[in-house]
Amino acid sequence: MLTYLYLATLVFGGVLLGASILLGGQDDLDADGDLDGGGDLDADLDADGGVDKGFDVGAAEAFFWPLKSVRFWTFFSAFFGLTGLALQGLGLMTEMTRLAAAIAMGSATGLSASYAIRRLAQNELGRGTESSDYIGKSARVMVPVKPGGVGKVRVQVGGSHVELLAVTDDEHEITGEDEVLVVDIEGTRARIARLDTN
Repeated sequence: MLTYLYLATLVFGGVLLGASILLGGQDDLDADGDLDGGGDLDADLDADGGVDKGFDVGAAEAFFWPLKSVRFWTFFSAFFGLTGLALQGLGLMTEMTRLAAAIAMGSATGLSASYAIRRLAQNELGRGTESSDYIGKSARVMVPVKPGGVGKVRVQVGGSHVELLAVTDDEHEITGEDEVLVVDIEGTRARIARLDTN
């Protein structure tokens, strides 16, 4: 009976893990992979006016949040099934001891993966981009910028490309053939200047 349980959970978890690898680690269920549809506990709980961008939901809630995560159950299923089948195939331990070992291995793997991936995501998103990060960066003109008009440029900041509306003080139109530099950020617009290549 337990053999079928191990096999079913291994297949279920393996399929979910394979799908997440093939999809590049993006969760289709929601941005954080949570079953409750609430998204990130540390960002979205201010709907009741209670929490605003901290993880102030209590020690118990903070510890048990992975149980609501699809990521936890994916890793738990895969490693619970794998451990149970491996121990049974090798003839190690009694049936109940194998079950306990499989639960322990699935839980440890699920918790570790959930916490590690969440920590990486927090480190990646924890620091917002500031206007000073753009100043002095070279930019690629995507939409020509005419004097007194608005165009668009693409700037690489922190390993990703960001497109910004752009204006210029230059007397001539700046096109995609020109090398430009971001000299200032004014609200949501980048003020750019043509680099003198002469």
